[in-house]
Amino acid sequence: MTRWFVFVSLLLANLTMGCASDTELQALHADTSALQRQSSTRHRTVDVRVQQLSERVAQFEQAQTAARRDLARINAALDELRVQLQRLRGDAQEAQMQVQRGTRGGEESSAAWLANFETRLDDLEKQLRALPR
Repeated sequence: MTRWFVFVSLLLANLTMGCASDTELQALHADTSALQRQSSTRHRTVDVRVQQLSERVAQFEQAQTAARRDLARINAALDELRVQLQRLRGDAQEAQMQVQRGTRGGEESSAAWLANFETRLDDLEKQLRALPR
């Protein structure tokens, strides 16, 4: 069946070619050339557009990677600040217990503890301000 179809299509092609005039063939060739040029132009346009989109995707991925890296740094800094704050709270509780027990040199010891706490709190505030927003 396939051979028969190929034979008939070749026969019809030859018959129609024999019937077509030179002007019709030239018009057909001109149309074919015009379509090829349009197709070529569209392919180039599509290729340029695909390249532009690929570059934009790459830029977006780079920005996303940088944002993730910044977020990881911020989280690490916050974790460190939380640890320092927990230590500070523990030291404050310890100082409070010593004051309640009335240990020797209470006022001097309390003043020293308070100065130490204020210094550490100032350091924590500076670290918090240094974090990117």
